[in-house]
Amino acid sequence: MILGLDDEEFAILEDLVGQNQIIEAKKMLGKAICARGSFIESAISLAENDIEGALTSLEECMNRSRTPSTRNPVLEARARMLRGLCRSGLGEKIEASADLRWAMDRLNAIDSGSEAHGIAILNVAAWHRQNGEPVMALATHSEIARENTHVPEIVAVSRQRVAAIHADLGDLAGSIRHHWTAWEIARDTGMSVIAEASCLHIIDLGLANVDAQSERMSVRIENSRPEPRKDPTEPSIHPSDLKDVTEWIVPRVLKDVSGDQRLDMQIVVEALHILDSDLIERFQGIKDSIQDALVLAALQ
Repeated sequence: MILGLDDEEFAILEDLVGQNQIIEAKKMLGKAICARGSFIESAISLAENDIEGALTSLEECMNRSRTPSTRNPVLEARARMLRGLCRSGLGEKIEASADLRWAMDRLNAIDSGSEAHGIAILNVAAWHRQNGEPVMALATHSEIARENTHVPEIVAVSRQRVAAIHADLGDLAGSIRHHWTAWEIARDTGMSVIAEASCLHIIDLGLANVDAQSERMSVRIENSRPEPRKDPTEPSIHPSDLKDVTEWIVPRVLKDVSGDQRLDMQIVVEALHILDSDLIERFQGIKDSIQDALVLAALQ
């Protein structure tokens, strides 16, 4: 039985739960009598879809985090944030909002710029979006700047979500710009899922208007400034920018060409045709393995 967890043990247990190795986590944890142990218990309960059990453990965690001898304000804020997510899942909108906002403000005060603070901001922004408040979601995301304030991984996720909100609002020019930022950061930090998703969004949006007179994306990002909500906008992309993203995604798309509805391959092949790129030959060479009829038709 572990009565207390040091930093290394706590990190190992968080990794085990994150990797869904629940049996191993339970074996290592035992019945913890400490704030960190209660936090891990709550995470295990959530992995097992036991929300009520998670809420009980989170309450224990917060109470133990306030004890003078074991005071841990960062862990208390993380527990409060997790409780907010649980309450949101239960439909307790007011209580969820209060917990998520409290955690974000608290972490901003005591651990600003940390991974936990960044996640708290993302959670509050997501809550606003889910509750039909896209402008408030954008305002919350604005606390995560492109540089200096948060780790790149947090910034990449934030920019991708901001891009989606701009698309919801009809600002497609803003959407493609934010997807570009998300793609560059995620690409450079090895976040393949984020990078590939934003890359495909860039291609999909850009195909509506490939224009050699269009500003390069780097210039748009450099000159971008916060603006009030505006009328819908249309996307555009310079051919050189389209070439960059398309050439980057091609080998990743080609890793697996199975499936009869491959929207990703459809837009990549369309982009290669527009660019008159020799990379189209890589698709031509594996036509027998491609199952999507629209992709095959485009390769004729």
